[in-house]
Amino acid sequence: MTARKLLLLDGHSLAYRAFFALPTDLATAAGTVTNAVYGFTAMLTKVIGDEHPDLVAVAFDTPGRTFRDDMDAEYKAGRSAAPDLFKSQLPLIREVLDVLDITMIEESGVEADDVIATLATQAADGGIDVIIVTGDRDSYQLVRDPHIKVLYNRRGVSDYALYDEAGIFERTGVTPTQYPEYAALRGDPSDNLPGVPGIGEKTASKLVATYDTLEQIFENLDSLPPKQRQNLGEAQERVFKNRAMSILRRDVPLEVGFDDFTMHAIDRDKLRVLFNQLEFRTLLPRTLEAIGAAEPDAEPVDAVAFEVEVRTVRDAGEAVAALDELAAQSDRVALDARWAGGAGRSALLGLAAARTTDAAVYFDAETLEAAAVREALARLVGASGPPIVVHRAKELIHGLGELDLSGLESDTAIMAYLLDPAEGKYLLDDLALRYLSIELRSPDAVEGTLDFGGDQESERTGREAAALLLLVDRLREAMDARELTALYERFERPLVPVLARMEHAGVAVDLAFLEALSSDLGSQCRDLEAKIQAHAGETFNVNSTPQVRHILFDVLGLTPVKRTKTGPSTDADSLQKMAETHPIVADLLRYREVEKLRGTYADALPPLVGPDRRIHASFNQISTTTGRISSDSPNLQNIPVRTSGGREMRKAFVAAKGFGLLTADYSQIELRVLAHLAEDPGLIDAFARNLDVHTVTAARVFGVDEAKVDEFQRRFAKVVNYGLAYGMEAYGLGQRLDIPTDQAREILDAYFESFPNVHAYMDESVREAKSRGYTTTIFGRRRLLPELASDNFRIRQMGERMAQNAPVQGSAADIFKLAMIDVDAALAEAGSESSMILTVHDEIVLEVPTGEEQSVRELVRTTMESVCALKVPLVVDLGFGPNWASAK
Repeated sequence: MTARKLLLLDGHSLAYRAFFALPTDLATAAGTVTNAVYGFTAMLTKVIGDEHPDLVAVAFDTPGRTFRDDMDAEYKAGRSAAPDLFKSQLPLIREVLDVLDITMIEESGVEADDVIATLATQAADGGIDVIIVTGDRDSYQLVRDPHIKVLYNRRGVSDYALYDEAGIFERTGVTPTQYPEYAALRGDPSDNLPGVPGIGEKTASKLVATYDTLEQIFENLDSLPPKQRQNLGEAQERVFKNRAMSILRRDVPLEVGFDDFTMHAIDRDKLRVLFNQLEFRTLLPRTLEAIGAAEPDAEPVDAVAFEVEVRTVRDAGEAVAALDELAAQSDRVALDARWAGGAGRSALLGLAAARTTDAAVYFDAETLEAAAVREALARLVGASGPPIVVHRAKELIHGLGELDLSGLESDTAIMAYLLDPAEGKYLLDDLALRYLSIELRSPDAVEGTLDFGGDQESERTGREAAALLLLVDRLREAMDARELTALYERFERPLVPVLARMEHAGVAVDLAFLEALSSDLGSQCRDLEAKIQAHAGETFNVNSTPQVRHILFDVLGLTPVKRTKTGPSTDADSLQKMAETHPIVADLLRYREVEKLRGTYADALPPLVGPDRRIHASFNQISTTTGRISSDSPNLQNIPVRTSGGREMRKAFVAAKGFGLLTADYSQIELRVLAHLAEDPGLIDAFARNLDVHTVTAARVFGVDEAKVDEFQRRFAKVVNYGLAYGMEAYGLGQRLDIPTDQAREILDAYFESFPNVHAYMDESVREAKSRGYTTTIFGRRRLLPELASDNFRIRQMGERMAQNAPVQGSAADIFKLAMIDVDAALAEAGSESSMILTVHDEIVLEVPTGEEQSVRELVRTTMESVCALKVPLVVDLGFGPNWASAK
C-alpha cells in the first residue's frame, strides 16, 4: 500500500522570498500590492500539482519572543524589520489558504521550523512521507530516508531543489544528523549567530566529516593548524550555543492531527471571487487544475482568449476612408508597426490601427506610400487627431518619416519601464501576458514557428494594436496608484520626440581623421605588444587572460593582489595596483587602453557612418534603473573622459560646415542633488557661495583653512564627495585612494562629523528603502531594491549602497531629462537653427551655426539652470569648438 504524503510549508519564509523575488509593482488596478501573495500562491500551486499530496499544512511564525530569544538576547538582532508592503499581504495569503481549505498552524514561543520539525517527525514515525517546503537551511537536519525530504527554495519563486540524505551530503558535505554541528561552526548571519572566524562552509564541512561532533572537534584541537586552533578555542562557548539554537524542537505540543490536514473539496466560486479581486487571472485555472477542481470545460491555463478581427486594406481610396474615420473620432487609437528588420532602423512594412479591442485595420507598405494615404495618416497622428497609443513610439516616429506624431498620448513601453525599471526588455508579448493574461500570438499561427508571413503577420500586428488599448488602461491605473503619472507626463513622454530628433540629426564624423587615428593606434599596439613580450622573454598572446596570468605569476613571479575562481586576477584594478612592481604591467595597461580605443571606436565607427557622413546613435530611454539615458551603435558613454586617448577620439566627432559644437554640462550635479536631499548646511553654503566644494570639504575634513588646502587633500575630498554620491563605503574609498580601510574609515568619519546631515540622510534612505522596498527621487521615480532582503550579506550591502545613491543618481537623471526637453522647446520657440545631436552622462552636445553661438549659449545656460528649484543653484559649464574634443 502506498504511503500517504504530507506537504509541510514554512509560510513566512516562502512568502518573504516571494516578496523580494517579484517586483512590488505587481499590483491590482486599484494599487493593492500582491507580489508576495502571487509568488506564494504560484509556488503552492506548482508544488501541489507536482507532488499530489494527500495532506497539506502551512506553519507560520508568531509575533513575540521564542525560547531562542531567551537563550540569546542578540538572536536575529541584526535582521531588518519586514517592509510594510510585505506585512500588508500576509492577511491576503491567509485568505488564499483559507479558501483552499489548507490548515494553518502557529504556536507561540517557538518558530514555524519547530512546528514543522515536530509534525515531520511524528508523520515519519507513523509511516507518512513528508516533503518540507522552505527557504530555511536548518530544515536540512530533518531529512530522513525514505520518509522526510526537503524541497528547498534556492531563489525566486520557481527555483527549488529536492534533497534526500544523499542530496544534503552532496550540498553540505555532512549528513542531516551532523547538520547542527556544521551550522554551529559556520554561523548564520541572517539570525545573528556568528560563526568561527576563518571557518567557512568548506572548512566546517571538513571538520564535521572528520570528527563528527563538536565535542570531538574540541577534543582534537591540537591536531588542527595553529590559527584554526586559536579561533576555535576563542569561539568555543559561542559555537556550542549556536548548536543549541540551531537544533529544531521535535516535541512542540500541538492541538491538530494529521486528519486535519486533508484537502477537501473547495468552493470554486469563492476561489474565483478571491482570485478575481487579486487579479490572478492566469493563476486561477492553474490552481484549480493543481488541486483537482478544474471544470470540465475550463479554458487552457496558459492564457485567456483574445479574438481580434483584422481587416487588411490594400486599396488607397479604402485606406484613406479608414484613416479618416479613425481620425474623426475622439477615442484613443492604437498603432502597431511591422518592420523589415530592426524597429526604427529599417523600412516600415505595415501599420495596424485599432480603436476597439475586437477589431483592427492593417495597411501594407505599398498602400502607405500613396500620397493621399500619407496625408490621411498625417491627419490621424497629428495634433488635431485622436490620442495615439504606441509601444516604443520613438521607433514609429522614425518609420513615419516627415509625419509628425504630435498626437502621441501613451507609450506603453515607457509606462511599463516606470512601473518596473529593472525588467529590461519590455516586449509587448511579455507585458500583455503579465498585465492582461493575453497571448498575443494568433491561435491560428503555425506551431513551432517564430516569424510569420503574409496574412499571419498582418493579423499579429492587428492583434497587438488592439491589445495596446487594454494594456494602456492597465498601465495607466498602475501608474496612478504609484503616483508616477506626473513623472511620465512631464519627463518621459515629452522626451520621446526630442530623442527621435537627435537620432535623426546624427553627428558628423571625420572619416579621414579616424583612418589616421586607427593606423596610429594600430602602430602603438604593435610597439606595446613587442615591449610586453620582451619583458616576458617569450612570445605569447597578450589578449589571452590565461597566457597573461601565466606570464605575470608563473614566469615573472609577481604577487597577485586578488584571486578569482580561475586564478589570480588580471583585471584593470588588479593590474593598476601592481603597476609599480614590474614595467610589463604598465605596458599591459597601456596596451589594453589603446587596443580598446582602436577596436571599439577607431575601427568600429566608420561602418556606422551613413550616406550623409553622420553617425546616428540610438538613445535609450528605458534601459537603466536610475533613469539615465544610455546609447548604442555606438555606445558613446564608454569613450574615456579622463585619458588623452579618449580626448583624441572625441576629435572625430565634428560640426558640419558653417557650424560649431556647443557642449553644456551640469557642474557637480550629483553633489548638488545630495546637498539638496540631505539639507546639509555645510554643503549648501559652499554651493551658495559658489566655492569649490572639494576645497571646502577638504578644509573641514582635514581641519585646515580653505586657503591652505593642498592638491593632495583636495583630491582626497573629491574622491570622498563623488564616492558618497555613488554609495561608496570605507573599503571602496580605501581602494580608490590606495590607503588602508581603517584610514579611509577615519576620513569618512571626519567627513560625516563635518557634514552630519549627509550621514543622517544616508541612514534614513536605507531605513525607508527597507521599509518600502524601493527608493524615490525628488520627482517620484521609483527603484525597487529586492537586494535589501537577501540572505547574502554582500548582496544586502550592495542593496544598502544602492538605497543611498539611487535617489541622488535618479534625481540627477530626472533633472537632465527635464533640461533636454526644455532646451529643445526653447530652441524651437526662438526659431533657432541649432539642434541637440548628442547626450552623454550629464552633457548635451549641440550643433550651432557660428552666427548663433552667443545667443544659444545664453539660451542653453538660462534654460538648464532654471529647470527646477533646488536648495542650491544649478550651474552649467559651456564650451564651443569645431569638434567635440575642442568644445569640451
